[in-house]
Amino acid sequence: MRREKNDHITHLKTNSVMKTQCIGHSLVDLPDGYSLKSGASAAFTPLQDVVESARIDVRVKPAQSKSAFVAAVKARQAELADAGHGDTDKLTLTREMPDGAVLYRVNEIADAHQSEIHWLLRDQYLTATIHSYKNQAPQAEELLFALMKNIALQQAPNDMAESFCFSGLSVSGKYRAESATLRFRNIASPDVAFSIDVNTFRPDDAESLLQRVGGSGSLLRKFQAGESVLRKGELTVAGMQAQEWGASIKLGEEEEKQLDFTLETMRPVPSPAAPKIHFEMTVKGDSAKDESQALALWDRVTRTIRPR
Repeated sequence: MRREKNDHITHLKTNSVMKTQCIGHSLVDLPDGYSLKSGASAAFTPLQDVVESARIDVRVKPAQSKSAFVAAVKARQAELADAGHGDTDKLTLTREMPDGAVLYRVNEIADAHQSEIHWLLRDQYLTATIHSYKNQAPQAEELLFALMKNIALQQAPNDMAESFCFSGLSVSGKYRAESATLRFRNIASPDVAFSIDVNTFRPDDAESLLQRVGGSGSLLRKFQAGESVLRKGELTVAGMQAQEWGASIKLGEEEEKQLDFTLETMRPVPSPAAPKIHFEMTVKGDSAKDESQALALWDRVTRTIRPR
């Protein structure tokens, strides 16, 4: 049976049940069938003054069985052991924890170390990595252990409403900085994708979204992309001022059409109640031919952004 050229986006707009997703301290409804692309990432800087530059990077890998996790951890150990050359990048510690987690410490150079912990939370394979200096690896690793204990599986998007959430996980505790990058895809509707960056305490950029896309430094100007603006303006999202921009863009020598939409919040005082949200929707292929349906889908999704 021949597929109608607008099947994906028409189906998403008119027939799909919406499913709530948790993004940091906020919620958004996406069409049912969308799930996180593997490799979701987040970063947390604990509230403490002992370890310098105490940013912890967390990655969520594809679901793993226990045996697959053990094999992956052993492969990582071999990779780290092979990476060392002389006095740099030496694997100096492997520590297996009672709960099955494994810690690796790598002496990168002189008094600088990288410590990473791998663990399985039900079937979620998680890694957390921290860099430390001045031989502070043991203290930095205590921060890893504390963060690990603060991460729990969510049963529902609004579970533990005071926590920071991403990829079906809830992260409790207080942090100087917390952020996540999330990419959502639907195998049944590959033409339409959503990308979300949330950052609780990041200040607003010096230039707003509309200033960036319309300025002389815009990539659209540099690459002379054929552009037709579909949406440009300000709105209120989850009680915050925001800007949105949408355009039809022709890319490459064949001038393949693509629709790009972006929304970004603006708030003078960043906080869990007023986070930085950068939200994008990309529409490609046949679905990009129907601009009105794309706009309707964009509105349907972005107007559901709300506090937890």
